[in-house]
Amino acid sequence: MSEQSDESATKKTIEVSDVFSKIMPAAAGSFIEWYEFAIYSYASSYITENFFANGHGGSVATWAGFAMTFMFRPLGGAFFGWLADNFGRKLALQLTIVIMVITTVLQGCLPTFRYHGEFWGWFGMIMLLVFRALQGLSAGGELSTAAVYISEISPKETLGFNLSWISVSGAFGAWTMAALTIFLIESFLDREQMLAWGWRLPYWTSIVPGILVIIGRSYLEETPDFEALLHSQVEVKEAFEVEKGEKKVADPVRLSPMKELMAEHKLPVVIGALGIAGIGGLWYVPPIYGVQFIAEYNHVQGPAMTFAGMLSYFIPTVLAMGVGRLVDRVGVEKVHFTALTVGGLLAPGPLFYWWTHVSQSQAIPSVFIGQAILGCFLALTTAVYLWVVELFPVRVRTTGVSVAYNVGIGIFGGLGPLLSDFGNGIIEPKSWLSAPAAFTIFCSLVSISAMAAGRILASRGMMRLTHIRMSPY
Repeated sequence: MSEQSDESATKKTIEVSDVFSKIMPAAAGSFIEWYEFAIYSYASSYITENFFANGHGGSVATWAGFAMTFMFRPLGGAFFGWLADNFGRKLALQLTIVIMVITTVLQGCLPTFRYHGEFWGWFGMIMLLVFRALQGLSAGGELSTAAVYISEISPKETLGFNLSWISVSGAFGAWTMAALTIFLIESFLDREQMLAWGWRLPYWTSIVPGILVIIGRSYLEETPDFEALLHSQVEVKEAFEVEKGEKKVADPVRLSPMKELMAEHKLPVVIGALGIAGIGGLWYVPPIYGVQFIAEYNHVQGPAMTFAGMLSYFIPTVLAMGVGRLVDRVGVEKVHFTALTVGGLLAPGPLFYWWTHVSQSQAIPSVFIGQAILGCFLALTTAVYLWVVELFPVRVRTTGVSVAYNVGIGIFGGLGPLLSDFGNGIIEPKSWLSAPAAFTIFCSLVSISAMAAGRILASRGMMRLTHIRMSPY
């Protein structure tokens, strides 16, 4: 009875007083990850002019650079997942944040074609792509490891709420801060100043929160689940060697999580990757192209558009913890399905049609209202972290989450802007279903189908949908 009371007290302590010492350092690394992605997106016109204009690829090359980062995420996810499942969650979290901070700051220091000539322009372009590749590798292990870490130190009854801190500090909070930062800079600088040096400032500002997260993570402890896993494996090996008559201390156990994942958990990887494809489409296409279409067809530029883009991320930042509570109350699958159905399947068509047909006088109000509506749908995607973490057992949890999450988000989210930009040249954006809307709807259909397939496979005993909390789901 005493042990149960102690355990209960520990769980309450983790939930209430350790948010800033344990959960926040783990979740806040996602701020740097998404802040860099957001800067690149919001400053894409300045990046195009500096690195890809005048025969160097144009906007397609800019978005190819955006997509390239996502292409490296699965590789980073596999490596850092292996690292976390072999040597601990804490080590992986420390390494990813250091790489992300360094590469983000250095992107703001590069020479460009526009101001430094052809030779240094090529050098700057190549290094930009190198830094974005490294950013993709580190980001591939960042969010997945943080989600696993938080899930393993949290009480079961508050898993959704505690994981919602990733949305608050990272996935949505970072985009909000990036938009606000660029909005403020654009308010004080003219376009020529933004092109010359203003676009660099948001990259440099990441050094302050980055250092704070590095310091905070140095005090993190390893998760009890991982320590228990290592202890049990050492005991098994010692018992095996005793049976062989070799009563010596066993060497440290070397796990093979990727081999086990591919041998025994292929179905959860496929279901997980496809099940979050719609989230990738919803995150990276409507928020970007809603603002872009208004700007293109109504000739509205500058701070107003940046502020409108901020709305779609500020609202879910505010609502994320409420959605986390909802996940804990009604179940993660229900919330995840609602996000895909309402946000990814039903909303894109009408929203994009409205944005491309609105009159000049209603352009700014429509983009503000549309982005606010979109923000409410984005808030529901907070459920994605627990949904994918639940699919994997502790032995391969970080590797499994890393591979599934980064394949799903990397392929469908990363390619979203690039394919939409290409599709705009084939499908008239003012048609009843534009290319960005069609892409978002397609991704959501893929995810809803994957969720249905997962239910069928689980009912036949071919896989498990939950490994941490059976109910509510």
